[in-house]
Amino acid sequence: MASMFHLFTHAFFKALLFLGAGAIIHAVHSNYMNEMGGLRKYLPITHITFLIACLAIAGIPPFAGFYSKDEILVAAFHHNKAIFAVAFLVAGLTAFYMFRLYYSIFWRKEVHYHHNPHEAPATMTIPLIFLALGSVFTGFIPFSKLVTTDGLPFEIHTEWVVAIPAVTIAVIGIIIATVMYRKENTIAKSITKGLGGFYTAAYHKFYIDEVYLFITKKIIFNFISRPIAWFDRHIVDGTMNGMAYITNEASGRIRKFQSGQLQQYALVFVSGAVLLALLFIYIWTN
Repeated sequence: MASMFHLFTHAFFKALLFLGAGAIIHAVHSNYMNEMGGLRKYLPITHITFLIACLAIAGIPPFAGFYSKDEILVAAFHHNKAIFAVAFLVAGLTAFYMFRLYYSIFWRKEVHYHHNPHEAPATMTIPLIFLALGSVFTGFIPFSKLVTTDGLPFEIHTEWVVAIPAVTIAVIGIIIATVMYRKENTIAKSITKGLGGFYTAAYHKFYIDEVYLFITKKIIFNFISRPIAWFDRHIVDGTMNGMAYITNEASGRIRKFQSGQLQQYALVFVSGAVLLALLFIYIWTN
């Protein structure tokens, strides 16, 4: 039920992030974050709503994500400490990378744009405002009384022994992102160099895509899919095409017997009768 609650609140601020990204791309005509910066001056509505989404997904109170994420952490804390530890660390990472995104787009460096970015039209900004309100207030909805697995409401209450550390690590993630990305500096590059090969592996997503493509394209496709395709094309399709060819050829040859000429039919009839008579005479005499 905690995950269902989070799915409900998450729909608002995650949709807000996606639509906010669309408004940003609409304003700067680019999909690349390294070509953005200082957009808070040009896109005030998108800036505020995007900040609300970042705070909500980071689990900062009183935004909606805090209440639903807290319920998941409490459930994990009481039932599986390993899952709780992973979720706790991920809470900090989420806050860090979301505010890295936020600062890189709306703060950091001043970018010289080829045209002055402007706020999106009302058809785009009104949904942003609506989703921002949902990201703020949906955490207060008595969700446990509306959706339940067994007809009974589940208890929702804030356990500060879990909530305070979770908020603290999220705030730490935001602070680190603020120091590294709010203004142009060399901190991120220095850390990158210090991490060395680990950063390179992480940057390439630990080469999971390359491994996946190698297994699927080089192994599965070449040694499994290609032989199956050959068998299907040459054996299965070849057999059916061969049967169709034989049928077509046979029908082309025997259609001459159906010429519509009575003389030809009479000749065939008499010839058949003579052959049968000769056959019976031969059998009778022997």
